[in-house]
Amino acid sequence: MPVVRRQRTMTENPYTPTPATFSHTIPETNVAQTSLLAIARSVFLAWEKLRIAYVILLALITVLLTGVTGILNLRLLRLIVLGAVVANVAYFAGPTIETYVRWLGYNRAWPRWFMFIGGTLISIVLTIGVLATELLPDQP
Repeated sequence: MPVVRRQRTMTENPYTPTPATFSHTIPETNVAQTSLLAIARSVFLAWEKLRIAYVILLALITVLLTGVTGILNLRLLRLIVLGAVVANVAYFAGPTIETYVRWLGYNRAWPRWFMFIGGTLISIVLTIGVLATELLPDQP
């Protein structure tokens, strides 16, 4: 019986390897170490410890600004509660990004501190800005 070979068309690349070329196996890795769930757990637990400092710092700034002006009404109280909820939801960006970075294989400590300090500074600026618009309404 004669061997029938498939003819290549003019648009096919003659240097494309056949599927048999890719028959190697990927070595097994320790799934427990590289599991996304295991990485996320350790990262989120570390960030939850940092959340205490984050909340205390923002609460301290809020109390200082409202205490200096002596203004505390229902509208400002609602704004403070809404700001606290938004700040805590935004806080999840840090551990989410760090989990992704660690899952990709970059296991250094500086991204956590960079994101924590940078995010906290941004939150402080936003807190002061939002409170200033309420505490000093007649300013341009």
